[in-house]
Amino acid sequence: MIRLRDIAAAVKGDLIGDGDIPIDGIAGIQSAREGQITFLSHASYLRYVAQCRASALIVGKKTPIDDVREMNVVVVDNPDLAYIEVVGMFRKEPSPPPGIDPRAVVSPEAEVAASASVGPFTCIERQARIGENVAIYPFCYIGPNVTVAEGSVIYPHVTIYRDTTVGRNVIIHANTVIAADGFSYAWDGKRHARIPQVGSVIIEDDVEIGANTAIDRAALDATVVGRGTKIDNLVQVAHNVTIGQNSIIVSQVGIAGSARIGNNVVLAGQTGVKDHVSIGDRVMAGGRTGITKDVPAGSLIWGTPHMPHKEYIRLQLYIKKLPALFEKIRKLEKRFSPEEDDDRHK
Repeated sequence: MIRLRDIAAAVKGDLIGDGDIPIDGIAGIQSAREGQITFLSHASYLRYVAQCRASALIVGKKTPIDDVREMNVVVVDNPDLAYIEVVGMFRKEPSPPPGIDPRAVVSPEAEVAASASVGPFTCIERQARIGENVAIYPFCYIGPNVTVAEGSVIYPHVTIYRDTTVGRNVIIHANTVIAADGFSYAWDGKRHARIPQVGSVIIEDDVEIGANTAIDRAALDATVVGRGTKIDNLVQVAHNVTIGQNSIIVSQVGIAGSARIGNNVVLAGQTGVKDHVSIGDRVMAGGRTGITKDVPAGSLIWGTPHMPHKEYIRLQLYIKKLPALFEKIRKLEKRFSPEEDDDRHK
């Protein structure tokens, strides 16, 4: 049990109500029961407050307090960040015990820290280095000369090919493949000749990579994912791509070879990035954007081929008006057609 006043102190919030009330958990606003705390991240959820049975509510400073005045409330700057803090107080992610499962296969030339956990049916090849407090779940493959640094988590069925560097506190979700060969061929007149991919992949600290994502190795140098970047499920990152720090790459994005993505970039779902394109810092691309050429820093873009966001919205408005415009033109053509002019002169 944690007193509400202690929760308010932990999230640096202003408490309105009974600070002595005990809280034993956190739940969603529609499912929370008495004794739990919930949170209101968006004003659209205010309609659920009247039926909410939670003992306390975390709200943002922009939330109309009058709508929740009968509840115990903790007012914070950012409800999402407060939620992260409170979840950590009640729910700890279970960690597998340290040690190498006897059913794992670990090369005698590999280095595995004593505090690391290696699950059953995992294979760790020669010259691989597994750092302190790393968790490798069952059925993973860690190739030769791979480094996985301190505190990283590799979920089941992840494959990491040779010569890959995984930084500290990286999370790689199930079935992801890191450092498979890039898709690169040259036509010799008779067949597609395979271009060797002899580079590497570097995943910097605090990166998270979703399930079923593929990040290809570079042809010669390195494919790089910068510190703090978060990659969703089902993303393709091709060879020689560089993604900067603290960027967000949403589900089903495809980034073609040698593209350069800056820092703090957001690529929404199903966005496609052409090869050798450079995207500046702080660019935001709407869903299904087709990025075909370089994008200056700070741009807000949408559409295929990509264009400024305002121009895209204006174009969508025009498209909606096209049926009425075509009908108007049809009527004008009918009214002023040469056949009708001839009939009027007879």
